[in-house]
Amino acid sequence: MDCISGTSGEIKEIQIAGLFCRIFLPKSYDAGIERYPVIYINGEIPVEKVLEEVEKAGHVVDFILLSIRPKSWNDDFTPWSVPAFRKNEEPPKGRAKEYLLQLSEEIKPYIDTHYRTKSEPENTILFGYSLGGLAAIYSLYLTDCFGWVGSLSGSLWYDDFCEFMEKGRPMRPDAMVYLSLGKKESLSGNTRMRKVAECTGRARDILVGQLAGEADDSETGAARVMLEWNEGGHFYETEKRFTKAIGWWRKRRNS
Repeated sequence: MDCISGTSGEIKEIQIAGLFCRIFLPKSYDAGIERYPVIYINGEIPVEKVLEEVEKAGHVVDFILLSIRPKSWNDDFTPWSVPAFRKNEEPPKGRAKEYLLQLSEEIKPYIDTHYRTKSEPENTILFGYSLGGLAAIYSLYLTDCFGWVGSLSGSLWYDDFCEFMEKGRPMRPDAMVYLSLGKKESLSGNTRMRKVAECTGRARDILVGQLAGEADDSETGAARVMLEWNEGGHFYETEKRFTKAIGWWRKRRNS
């Protein structure tokens, strides 16, 4: 286990259920008996840079963060197999269901057992970027573990995914969902990926309707789903996009 100390806390490299992870513990963790909400991240991210941006934005770092490296990005974060994204690539195998089952039934219980967490869904967050964001939205229809879900520049253009959403129903009717996208992402040279803005807007509308509550109140649904636009393309200022997502969660949980 490798430890990396920072100004806001400590980052450790650990292995859970055969997957390599990086866990961040806030500086206050060792000082008492307090329990903390947990932000899970689909995919390995530059944790130090994200936390640095969070501090720059003036947010209190009062959470545990776990970044999970998949065995295969294209396979573990896709819901089903589709044709290859590009020439000379293997088609994705569509193992997101298995990955999310591992996350909810092995990784999360391990974290809740070995660390002082607030394990309830209202204190459990799942974020993902690109295909990791696709898997985060997919989780809404497979598990009720996560009360907060964020798809950052999510690959919601994925073949037939919006149609799948329309036929399903989130397992948590009180889920809070954050979507973000770069304004230039639709300029992709890939025909399928150029649909990302259209599909993200469609996904937002679907979720607003599905999370409208028993009274079918559109204002309730709209309050549960946020779509934020960012400057740039798919890989522009990714750390700041995570900071915005964390800021959204902090603001909404305190409102």
